[in-house]
Amino acid sequence: MSAPKKPRMAAPPVSRVARAGWMILLAMTAWLACAVWNSIKPPPPGTHLASLPVRIGESQIDLIDDGAHPGETLAREVDAAGRAEQTIVLDQSPLPRELAQQLLARKRQRPNLAVLLVTDPRSAADGGTSAQTLEALERAGIVVSRANLERMRDPDPLYSSLWRLTVAWWSNPFDENRRPGGWASGLRRRNLKSDERRLFVADDGAGGWTSFVSSRADAPGAEGRPGAGMSLEIRGQLARDIVASETRIADWSTHDDRMPAAPPQEGRGIGTIDARYLTEGAIRASLREVLGLAGDGDSIEVIGPSLEDRDVVIAMGSAAARGAHLRILLDPVRPGTRAAAGELRRDDAAHVEIRWQTGAAAAARYALIRHRSDVWLVLGSADFGSDALGDMNLESDVELHLPARAAPARMAEDVFARNWARAAPYPDHADESRETYWRYRLAQATGSALF
Repeated sequence: MSAPKKPRMAAPPVSRVARAGWMILLAMTAWLACAVWNSIKPPPPGTHLASLPVRIGESQIDLIDDGAHPGETLAREVDAAGRAEQTIVLDQSPLPRELAQQLLARKRQRPNLAVLLVTDPRSAADGGTSAQTLEALERAGIVVSRANLERMRDPDPLYSSLWRLTVAWWSNPFDENRRPGGWASGLRRRNLKSDERRLFVADDGAGGWTSFVSSRADAPGAEGRPGAGMSLEIRGQLARDIVASETRIADWSTHDDRMPAAPPQEGRGIGTIDARYLTEGAIRASLREVLGLAGDGDSIEVIGPSLEDRDVVIAMGSAAARGAHLRILLDPVRPGTRAAAGELRRDDAAHVEIRWQTGAAAAARYALIRHRSDVWLVLGSADFGSDALGDMNLESDVELHLPARAAPARMAEDVFARNWARAAPYPDHADESRETYWRYRLAQATGSALF
């Protein structure tokens, strides 16, 4: 006779504390996984672009100093829009009022003209284009693509990943723009992402193309008010790469089937200047490469509102250690920039000079590297911070490799010299404290918006 079976012991109930612990662990894992992914994810199509060099002559390029001649870039863009017969592609926020009016007028004159505007989705109160202006352009048949900035990497991944997992599900930027004071709009702004590209491309009505790449800064909420900065006007085939990049961004932001075609492929061209179109992280790679060439007897001149990107700071320090002479003009408003400036001065004060600029002068963003008889000029919307060079914002630059005697190189040096002469000396805003320095390094290492 078999022994009687022992009754099965019931599993001990899982306590509420244990369940809560598992839920917290799951939430923390999702939060950190989202943060890591959105810090390293591949850039979307049309971004992180380095075009092949195109050869152009000095007569095909103009360097425009809006600081000395306010509104000149805008006036040239308006004039170019009035001549277009086939295509206009632009990426600007806010869109100046004069340019918006010209687009509407030209579209009425040439109904078959293909016009694409890529713009930041932020509201007019935050420095974007007003909803009324964008709706008027759309009613006229212009394709308006509000850039889907969530496809870009996050500057502050710990905050943004929490936002993505919670508020983003109920957050519509276009609804928020109509009520810019709401809580959802405020939480979205803390993601610190923007479309900073300043581009204009149009055919000239005679088979050619004109492109503007600019660092122009407009006052927030002041549509139509031209700001200071620098621009390059380039006539020729660089337009093809700019249009191709913008239409790809518009494709994944808007999904409109009316995208304009890119300009036709041309030959290599003739001249003494090689030009490349660079965006986002490709700008950082170009700067590192060119700074890596600089050494004894070479000079580096940099002007911009911020200098915080570690790769660029290290490349500048290495160039100074090899004997290159650096002159850097910065805006002192950001503690991280003051910390990076202090690091460069502390490591090699003999080869590094730094001064401070404020206001409209700080709108220009470019680096001028002279290596023997060659000059590299990298100019556009990007400053020298990680948000600009780390595939977080939409940015655009042009790199020119040209002889030192070329007119654009000499003009860039003259503009720098004028700004350098009226800038404040380094001690006026210097901050070499260890606290500021290590806060800056921690912010760069973690991506946290400590500054």
